[in-house]
Amino acid sequence: MPVAADIRSGSVDVNVRGLGNYMDKLVEKFFEQRALSKDIQLNEPLYKALLYLEKSNELVEELCNKNQSELIKNVPWPTMHDMYRRNYEYCCGVMSCFLVGQFQSSEALCRTAIEGAVNLHYVSLGDSMSKQIAYFKNHLVTERKQNKNWKESVEASNFPQAGKDHHLQKILEKEGALNHYEEALRESLRLEGVDFDVVDLKWPSIFDRFKEIGEEVGYRTVYTALCSQAHNDAEDILNKIMGRVIDNVSGMEEAQWIEQYNFSLYLMLRALDYQITASAMYVAKFNIKVDALVQLKKKVIETTSLVIEQGPELVRERITVK
Repeated sequence: MPVAADIRSGSVDVNVRGLGNYMDKLVEKFFEQRALSKDIQLNEPLYKALLYLEKSNELVEELCNKNQSELIKNVPWPTMHDMYRRNYEYCCGVMSCFLVGQFQSSEALCRTAIEGAVNLHYVSLGDSMSKQIAYFKNHLVTERKQNKNWKESVEASNFPQAGKDHHLQKILEKEGALNHYEEALRESLRLEGVDFDVVDLKWPSIFDRFKEIGEEVGYRTVYTALCSQAHNDAEDILNKIMGRVIDNVSGMEEAQWIEQYNFSLYLMLRALDYQITASAMYVAKFNIKVDALVQLKKKVIETTSLVIEQGPELVRERITVK
């Protein structure tokens, strides 16, 4: 079956190889919870991506519920589960955007989903408590620096005094909220026997987080490509221009659409791979067997390989040199 199902068409078939019109209850639930029509045309890799995301989430929640009496004895666990759930929702957003044909938006959100997975994976290695505290401290430092810069910009602006006063008041309120968050963290951790102030570990750069989990090449390739979309750089516009100036080739517009579809699908599957890997590392951190998650990761890799193998041929089929 072709990898690139044309969702621009009016087809309402759920056409999945080997499954006919059957849709797994987990995939149905995904559509229902997000008010998406189940009549959207799905191809095999897209269907499997939805299924594997929902299956991995079901497994993580089941494992955590089953072992909750032990998990709650670990101070870092509740926040790590918050990180997991937050990133699961990002992955749902990636797939929802893709399903309605918003490929560029899906790619931009892939970056967030992959970074969130890298954060969870990184925190799951070694001293999770100190890494969490470093994560929070980095946020507080960053926000306070932004407040300082915000204040300087307001004071240097030509805003009327009333406008300046409004901004300055909001800055004060934000500073108060940050102080409250910091004190709440300090006190809640103190009750668990953890000294917030004694931790001097620095939260590393995103490159160093990728490197720490053994994904330096992933940073240089997948993540960098996604940063291009998130920052709205010129690549997509250049592709449009090339489609107009190459006048001795027919089928270029359709070929570009298929290439965009398949590349976005590939990036979505890579985000899913990062998510399931991070999920497995997070759960395994607490000595819980994650064999089923490892098997799901293997299936994601197989599906990704299918897209890589078939995608270029689908593009070439549409192009004819005059």
